[in-house]
Amino acid sequence: MVADDSEDSSEEVFVGQTCHQCRRNDRERVTSCLKCEKRGYCDSCISSWYSNTPLEEIEKACPACRGSCNCKACLRGDNMIKVRIREIPVLDKLQYHYCLLSSVLPVIKKIHQEQCSEVELERKLRRTEIDLFRAKVNADEQMCCNFCRIPIVDYHRHCPNCSYDLCLRCCQDLRGASSVGVEDIGNETGERTPDKETSMGQVSKLKLNFLDKFSGWKANSDGSIPCPPKEYGGCGHHSLNLNRIFKMNWVAKLVKNVEEMVSGCKVYDVESSEKTELNDPRLCQFADREGSDDNLLYCPSSHDIKAEGIADFRNHWSKGEPVIVKEVFDSSSISSWDPMAIWRGIQETADEKIKDEARMVKAIDCLDWSEVDIELDQFIKGYTEGRTHENGPPEMLKLKDWPSPGASEEFLMFQRPEFISKLPLLEYIHSRLGLLNVAAKLPHYSLQNDAGPKIYLSYGTYEELDRGNSVTNLHFKMRDMVYLLMHTCEVKVNGQRTKKDILKSNGESEVDESLRDYETRSDEKRLPDLSIDGPDMDDESESTSDVHEDQETETTMIAEKSADFEQLNGDSRDVIGNPKAGACWDVFRRQDVPKLTEYLQKHWRDFRKPESAVSDSVMRPLYDEVVYLNEHHKRKLRQEFGVVPWSFEQNLGQAVFLPAGCPFQVRNLQSNVQLGLDFLFPESVGEAVRLAEDIRCLPNDHDGKLQILEVGKISLYAASSAIKEVQKLVLDPKLGAELGFEDPNLTAAVSENLEVVKRSQITCA
Repeated sequence: MVADDSEDSSEEVFVGQTCHQCRRNDRERVTSCLKCEKRGYCDSCISSWYSNTPLEEIEKACPACRGSCNCKACLRGDNMIKVRIREIPVLDKLQYHYCLLSSVLPVIKKIHQEQCSEVELERKLRRTEIDLFRAKVNADEQMCCNFCRIPIVDYHRHCPNCSYDLCLRCCQDLRGASSVGVEDIGNETGERTPDKETSMGQVSKLKLNFLDKFSGWKANSDGSIPCPPKEYGGCGHHSLNLNRIFKMNWVAKLVKNVEEMVSGCKVYDVESSEKTELNDPRLCQFADREGSDDNLLYCPSSHDIKAEGIADFRNHWSKGEPVIVKEVFDSSSISSWDPMAIWRGIQETADEKIKDEARMVKAIDCLDWSEVDIELDQFIKGYTEGRTHENGPPEMLKLKDWPSPGASEEFLMFQRPEFISKLPLLEYIHSRLGLLNVAAKLPHYSLQNDAGPKIYLSYGTYEELDRGNSVTNLHFKMRDMVYLLMHTCEVKVNGQRTKKDILKSNGESEVDESLRDYETRSDEKRLPDLSIDGPDMDDESESTSDVHEDQETETTMIAEKSADFEQLNGDSRDVIGNPKAGACWDVFRRQDVPKLTEYLQKHWRDFRKPESAVSDSVMRPLYDEVVYLNEHHKRKLRQEFGVVPWSFEQNLGQAVFLPAGCPFQVRNLQSNVQLGLDFLFPESVGEAVRLAEDIRCLPNDHDGKLQILEVGKISLYAASSAIKEVQKLVLDPKLGAELGFEDPNLTAAVSENLEVVKRSQITCA
């Protein structure tokens, strides 16, 4: 009986072991992990999912510990990414955190300076010590300034009567318009933040014009600000009070701690990193600007980055240069990324199964940029077979808002785990966990616009049409971006003449009239024209010759680029003109934005915009995303302003990394699937600040304000997060040995700072 009891007891223990993969506890054998001592995998799951890993290796370290577990729990918890981050050497992590702290320090110092000025003014107005009222803002809410419509970071002025809120920047602009000066206060020690440390001095010159909009609203002579009159959205109350969102003095303490760490812990300098030699095969020429040393772009393979790290990548990124990463995916994964496979995968992953085969989605028609409704299965059919309008021209569609960012992320995590294991730099750019993604430091409950990955599905043709090409118009982003070309499908355009066909079939004297006739037929319906060929049709004297000249110029440029790229890259698969290419890119430098804007304003009427749009969009063409520069306009841009973009074609399996603030445009050469992720590297924080202030000055109904990145709030949370991470790394005895030659100043500074943190209890209550 004793033996039987023992067997029963042993059997109960065996039955109680749960397989981490399938979550079942009735398997015959479960191999337990000796590393974590908490997970186990059954024989069935090991043979099905991890057959290439020997059983003894799984016993030493289970798939979850290795970061290769593809069960739903690990995928949902981003386990593979966390493992990749853990594998980064500790000293490298310290370098990255130092770089992050250095990049956000000017931003949070500027925030602190503005707060100190307002607090000092408030003390003078009240003539007593103040305790600012803390506004109640829920985790999923966003408080915006009632005047500029931009999210408020922390301190702001508030009307106790009608709840009108005014951000500190608008307070400064209103006082400036009212000729009321307020003494600048730096910090508690009386020190001022020098503008030369950052571009903040230049940013602060941008102001909203209160007098033109609200001529009857002015600041009082003592610096106080009344609530605006009712006709301006307020109530006319005598004074707006100074309120806060975060804990009192949280920003001041953050600034002090960050300054201590940055001044005492210099462990990384991107300028000192080894520069890429000009004869490096990873450098490819995509521009021919005269007297410029940035015609070459860094084009490593995915293997290069994994083997050599990201030092070279960051060296080029710090210069504001795009980076093209090749061989991210191979041809074996192409079929899993066609639109039908994506749709089925999303159906399987979605919480609510989509069974309606006739699901309607929104798409953009590139002929007139109108929004159309289409059944998803019909869009997918047109992706491979093509579609035409009733009057003959091909129908170039781009899906809008499908799949959603949330559905895209679920699909990637559950259906395409190879995406996580193969994508280079994901441990640095991930939307929530990225080590160098400054925007990832926001709390998970904060509102973020399209923070996760997004899948873009578009039609396209290699032969350029005379109208309605599938393009992404010229614009720029506040964030850094990466676009991966996951799938392409060549579609034959039937029954539609391309620009080349028109030139062949018509005499030179008829070319201009042919283009004019086509334009007239679609003019009533068409919104902004994005892809004209030739100059303004009102200029009769040069239209015909320019059209012919454009064709010769375009052919010559393609031949030159093809030869250059083939010579530099040594790979015929990447030559310009390659039928496998899925998209054609033009990317402009940040420093060329003023000249590019001036050109667009000068030639605005050449783009045949409706009269209603001329006065409205001409002042902000790169924000409105309504213009596409064809070869003719790129040639004129070069002749008149000396501005030349980097021009290249993106092939299947390549990732295009774009720095924030670089204007770009894209033409789809085939129907394709692009996977886009946004992030914000430390090197781009200054540019994001400049663009944020630019967007603040846009009209309140502009779409750009809905997509603005809260750089100030992001910088505050990033500073707080980095401080905590540095303290963990330096003071953790388990990691001390790995540091080996740690900087004693760093350890001492962090230790001292940790004691200060403990005493002052810096928290965001």
